[in-house]
Amino acid sequence: MRLARLLRTRSQARARGERGVAMLEMAIVAPFLAHIVAGIMEFGTMWRDDLTLSSSTRAAARVVSNLGDDHLADYEALLTLKSALASIDGLDVEGVLIYDASAADGAPHPSCFDGSGDPQTSVGRCNYFTEAQLTALPATCSPSCAEFPDNGTCLGGWSEAFCPSDDRETDQAVGTTNVGVWIRVQRDYVTGIFPGDGVTMTDRTIMKVEPR
Repeated sequence: MRLARLLRTRSQARARGERGVAMLEMAIVAPFLAHIVAGIMEFGTMWRDDLTLSSSTRAAARVVSNLGDDHLADYEALLTLKSALASIDGLDVEGVLIYDASAADGAPHPSCFDGSGDPQTSVGRCNYFTEAQLTALPATCSPSCAEFPDNGTCLGGWSEAFCPSDDRETDQAVGTTNVGVWIRVQRDYVTGIFPGDGVTMTDRTIMKVEPR
């Protein structure tokens, strides 16, 4: 009887010790597992948002291509872009360019960027739109809309530098214009496990203006 009681006591002590070791091991391993799970989640959402950004840029470029020299081409493209990007949380738009993509590599002309590499307007080359303009974009825009005037010259409007009616060719015999949509955004981290506030994403799509 005493032997059985002694063996049972030792067995219980051993079990308590093993549970203590298991808890200690879990306390050591758990933070690493949490970081791995958070990293997978961060990269997964980042990949998803990058795909959304690419599809949004393609949709905007398709609108620009379809509307050609219509004075509301940029407006409709921005409206499409704004709607498509609404599904991404924690997104700051650093700039949108609608530009002449006639360069061999389809990239915006160097004059579309300042010395710091930030986008800017360039006459005859590109229209630059800010996040504030994108946010304030009206849901409907009449032919007399102040931002996109129907005066044949774009004078005074947001799209005056690379004017649809003046700078985009729709005559197939002459050669239609290649138009690009470029965007750069700052996307905040979801989990916060990586250093810094977020990651910068850039995308562009080039399409030829459809002939009239």
